[in-house]
Amino acid sequence: MPTEVRMPKLGMAMKKGTVKRWLVAEGGAVERGMPLLEIMTEKINAVIEAPGSGVLGRVLAADNTELPVGALLGLIAAPGESLGAAGQPVAAAPVAASVAAAPASAAAPAPAPSAGGAAVGREVLASPAARRLARDRGIDIAQVPPSAPGKRITTDDVEAFAAQPQPSVAPAAPAPPDGQAPVGRTVAFEGIRKMVAERLHESLQTMAQVTVSREAEVGGLVARRAQLSPGFEAATGLRLTYTDLLVETVARLLPEHPLLNSTLEENSIVIPEAVHMGVAVALEDGLIVPVIRDAQARSLGDIARARTELATKAQAGTLGMDEIEGGTFTISNLGAFGADSFTPIVNPPQCAILGVGRIVEKPVAADGEVRVRPTMWLSLTFDHRLVDGAPAARFLQALADRLG
Repeated sequence: MPTEVRMPKLGMAMKKGTVKRWLVAEGGAVERGMPLLEIMTEKINAVIEAPGSGVLGRVLAADNTELPVGALLGLIAAPGESLGAAGQPVAAAPVAASVAAAPASAAAPAPAPSAGGAAVGREVLASPAARRLARDRGIDIAQVPPSAPGKRITTDDVEAFAAQPQPSVAPAAPAPPDGQAPVGRTVAFEGIRKMVAERLHESLQTMAQVTVSREAEVGGLVARRAQLSPGFEAATGLRLTYTDLLVETVARLLPEHPLLNSTLEENSIVIPEAVHMGVAVALEDGLIVPVIRDAQARSLGDIARARTELATKAQAGTLGMDEIEGGTFTISNLGAFGADSFTPIVNPPQCAILGVGRIVEKPVAADGEVRVRPTMWLSLTFDHRLVDGAPAARFLQALADRLG
């Protein structure tokens, strides 16, 4: 029997994935454990290893096909093993007395389907509901591969087949009117960019998100970084960033404001004892949020090292699902890009996210005097179903006090 290649479940929250590309062509030799295909989830890209050795006898999911977890993607045949048109091994004898299995011939054209959805000369094992669904969708039931060789086709198999992009020739772009230059170019809305967009849209549709902002004096933050940076870099080989200091400060503050560190799971508010801090990392084609676990208990050096390693992996596309799942709070720092203030969107199922702007020196009036002080905008977006405005504002006040 061939070895099945299925859409893996890379994390507890994963429900579907996209076949980005096959790394071995159909008919190519594969060894167990070698890179076979690359899949894309809403969070990461991952290279899937071959579950067996032999020949990639059938690719059932084309590139850029989105399928649910567990869907059949391809079949690895043993050396010398032949596969039928739908991916099943070609039987040397009838499987059952009541079903006469006609031998497959690569040179023979595919038989035309009958009105009932079965091919002439070959019985297609399919449930009545699957046949009705295929007929309604205009799909030849004989072209739908079952979830496993020898099994009958179900409605799930038909749905998965219908979700696959069908080969087609894209219409040529209309030529611009005489004397006019082209208006621009078209870029496919796909990959991580599309998945990030879907997740952010879902976040806004399912939460009562509110943002509170304040400008804070951050003289203490600036002074601490200036004081620690030289020795820190000499001791660790790492550059100390404002994000590292913010992760440390916020992680130690959140246990005093536990609802902001909570998650909503069905009808329960889960308040963890630990702070698993997500730190947003910008990529060329989207955004990803790796997680620094137990941030409230880590030293500043451990936080900086973890952040550096995770950011490097994020840019290289080598993050594992365990490094991006389970966050309880997120910090998004756009100060390095010159942003003063912005409205971050909560990363579900978390309750809150802190947006941080750039540090700017400006005149500040205090105690009857005007002095030039470093300031920073802090924006806290939270789920109003779990937290009210006053507790959120108190958190920002406490954070501003610790940074000043």
